[in-house]
Amino acid sequence: MKILLLAFACLISFSATAQKLQYVDAVELGIHGHTQKSEKYPYYRFDYTPYGFEKGVVGHSKKSTGLYVVFKTNSSQIAASWENVPHRMGDNMTGITQHGLDLYIKKDGEWKFASVGRVSTLPEKNKRSKVLVKNMAEGEKECLLYLPLWCELKSLKIGIDESATIQGLPSPFRHKVIVHGSSITHGASASRPGLSYPAMLTRNLGIDFVNFGFSGLCKMQPQFLEFLKQCEADAFLFDAFSNPTLAQVESRLENFVAELVKAHPNKPLIFLQSPCDLDSRFNVEKYGRRAAINGTADQIMKRLCKQYKDVYFLSVENVLGVDGTIDNSHPTDLGFYRFVEAYQPKIAKILKKYKIK
Repeated sequence: MKILLLAFACLISFSATAQKLQYVDAVELGIHGHTQKSEKYPYYRFDYTPYGFEKGVVGHSKKSTGLYVVFKTNSSQIAASWENVPHRMGDNMTGITQHGLDLYIKKDGEWKFASVGRVSTLPEKNKRSKVLVKNMAEGEKECLLYLPLWCELKSLKIGIDESATIQGLPSPFRHKVIVHGSSITHGASASRPGLSYPAMLTRNLGIDFVNFGFSGLCKMQPQFLEFLKQCEADAFLFDAFSNPTLAQVESRLENFVAELVKAHPNKPLIFLQSPCDLDSRFNVEKYGRRAAINGTADQIMKRLCKQYKDVYFLSVENVLGVDGTIDNSHPTDLGFYRFVEAYQPKIAKILKKYKIK
């Protein structure tokens, strides 16, 4: 009898303390991480309409890749309600990475992983409402919420206790480094949005590495060149050699670099060598193709680095390790960790020369 009364008392106590949720539109709090911000399309990375991009690039530009919300609240719980355009799940990525949310909360001066917004694997279930974290201690929390990497987001609302307050914050990250690259830059195949390498570099260095990755489509196209020439940024980082063919590297790379140097004088342009596909060690044809692309890129970039004082080329052999991918191409969390561990000190050293720190 005493046990039943105690259980009933606990239930009453829980019911009394549990609060209803109020929701605030994320746009009102402020969306950050755009290459170019568009009031018309707050969840697009940039307004693609003036540039004449191909269909695939247009589709990727509508995705909320790399975007995030920063806010402070004294709520005991944080929830989210979001809707995206239906899109099939990929076979080499998690649903959280593609359509979910990734929450960090600052503790002891560092961003600590808190929780995720999980999703159904059924593409038709595109409306989600989830409590991300609850039963938190009293006091104000500073929160960083990453948006989905691989879907077009239609709406997002942040839920807090009915009696709590919430305030959008400016981006806590200094400067702006645009990161343009392949699916590896885009975030395949991190387990959640905050574990893409641009996101990890951002938190680690306190510098905003803006994700301008375009899976399979980063080929130094004239449209990308024209867009990047117009972008305002303190530096540029390129994963430029994973997608183009050998002929495209040979015909486009020198002009791509020359035009960017002219458009962004005295700003660092840092190029990374493409990681080799691990299965190329067995696929003779693929190994030959990748070796030719990497070898040509290496040769041209070394010459361009001598020609232009603000152009840099970084290469780390076997950067992902033998067990750092999910499909012989795209890094797992372990692969991304190794990628960042290897490249971060080199990138930071270059940026420091330009007082980007």
